[in-house]
Amino acid sequence: MNWQHSVYAYPMVFAAVVAAILSGYALQSVRRRGRTPTVVSFAVLTAAVAFWTATTAVKLFLVAPGAKLLAYKLLHIGAMTAAPAFFVFALAYTDRRELLDRQVVAALYVVPAVFLVVLFTNPLELGYTGWELSAVDGGVTLSVTDGPVSVFGLVYAFVLLFLGLGVIGQYALELDRPYRTQATLLIVGMVVPSVVAALELTDSPPLAGGVNLIPASLAVPAVTFGIAVYRYKLLDILPLAYAAAGAHSTDGLVVLDADGVVVHVNDHVRPLLGTDDPLLGRPAGEVIPNYDDLAGDPPTCDALVAGERYVELTRIPLEQAGEPLGWVVSVRDVTPRKHYELALESRNDELEVLNRIVRHDIRNDMQLVTAYIDIVLDHEPLSDEARSQLETALRRALNTVDLTDVLGQLMRATNDDERRRALDVDDALREAVDDVREGYPNAAFTVDSLPPATVFANDLLDSVFVNVLKNAVVHSDRDRPSIAVSGAADDECVTVRIADDGPGIADDRKSVVFGKGAKGLGSPGTGTGLYLVDTIVSNFDGTVHIEDNEPRGSVFVIELPLATVEAAD
Repeated sequence: MNWQHSVYAYPMVFAAVVAAILSGYALQSVRRRGRTPTVVSFAVLTAAVAFWTATTAVKLFLVAPGAKLLAYKLLHIGAMTAAPAFFVFALAYTDRRELLDRQVVAALYVVPAVFLVVLFTNPLELGYTGWELSAVDGGVTLSVTDGPVSVFGLVYAFVLLFLGLGVIGQYALELDRPYRTQATLLIVGMVVPSVVAALELTDSPPLAGGVNLIPASLAVPAVTFGIAVYRYKLLDILPLAYAAAGAHSTDGLVVLDADGVVVHVNDHVRPLLGTDDPLLGRPAGEVIPNYDDLAGDPPTCDALVAGERYVELTRIPLEQAGEPLGWVVSVRDVTPRKHYELALESRNDELEVLNRIVRHDIRNDMQLVTAYIDIVLDHEPLSDEARSQLETALRRALNTVDLTDVLGQLMRATNDDERRRALDVDDALREAVDDVREGYPNAAFTVDSLPPATVFANDLLDSVFVNVLKNAVVHSDRDRPSIAVSGAADDECVTVRIADDGPGIADDRKSVVFGKGAKGLGSPGTGTGLYLVDTIVSNFDGTVHIEDNEPRGSVFVIELPLATVEAAD
């Protein structure tokens, strides 16, 4: 087979090599991260361009007429595949998912398929009406006269090409750097061969006659596409990133690719992070403070930057067609909110210290008062009136001691730092019964056999049962109150029932007795015991409610979720 030299072939060889490299890069991306419409269509487009330019170069190097004609037919496989592939890529690139179903994509290739069949078989000269060899710049070239189907196929390819350019161009106007640059590189790359093709097909100067330079002009998009892929992360972060983040957000926005590398920041990021250093191309861990904390759930955290400034960081997954592409990290100034939280925490700490001091002093004073009253009652001759008054004072003093205990438990119940662990409900309940029985020997307690059940709680679980049991005794109208304790468990929770034979609770008060300060008329209590019960049970993710007992009295029903391995961790 004879070969000839042609200077026109070298740009085509260059374009074929670059396009093949880009296609290989896209296929490697598919293997690493899975299929996405953008990457797959880009791989098809660049493979088609590589085949098109390579076979055109071979056609120029060949001398034999039959070989040149075969190469001419083969190059159209790449040329006619490239047009719909570019249009599909434009749709995928701009995230027009509604147009990317299989039927639409398959329909785009119907005309190219018919064109190729007609070109290779050429029935009734529909593909081409003739061909001839001619000498151009010392070489032999093949000139083919197109048939009607070929003309229609070329028009079809041009329509898809310009539609794709329009889709990307419209989207580029809505984007910011580097996405506008990314889209511009695609448009510039495709405009050059489009202009060359228009001049070639209309025999317009300076390209009238001679060698078809459309494949040679594909060296330009090969370069611009390569820059878009390697410099501006075309296949890693698409304009969807900017659309998802918001073009006009006042927050700082950092866009990361799938490897966690910064590929875009908006104008607000550097002032918020307090840095003038370049951020693009650097790992997120070097740029974003406390970045590792964003791997949790929820993916948000606060970070101290630039001395006294606090920012809230939130990481949002970036996906296209269900495939991960990277992340968008928002940076928001929350300095006023954080300072308020810190001041509130400091005030709470001060109140906690004050609470402990006050409770300690009140408890010590009241214990001293009750001790002296007991001494007077036991050793001094008193009138009935004086003894009654002292006994009232003693009850009030004991209530004050109880109140300091309840307040301490309430502070612990509202403290998130109170460490929790797996506790056995049966053990906690029996200890509570023994404790209350000792303080109220006139009451009768019965405890049924309880099923084994473990809940995720702390020592305040005992306070729940103690307060409910005391409430049943204190509010009883019987000389010897009777309290029955039972329980049951299923796969999800344990239910404890504490039933008394007292006067019961009216339906309209069942839902309010757990309120802060709620108590019945004439009640000697402080009204905080049941509020404490409800608070603690809620903190343990449980519920408490009241039912009627038969034939009289009330039943306090406490439901707590069973401990799980996940909760314990």
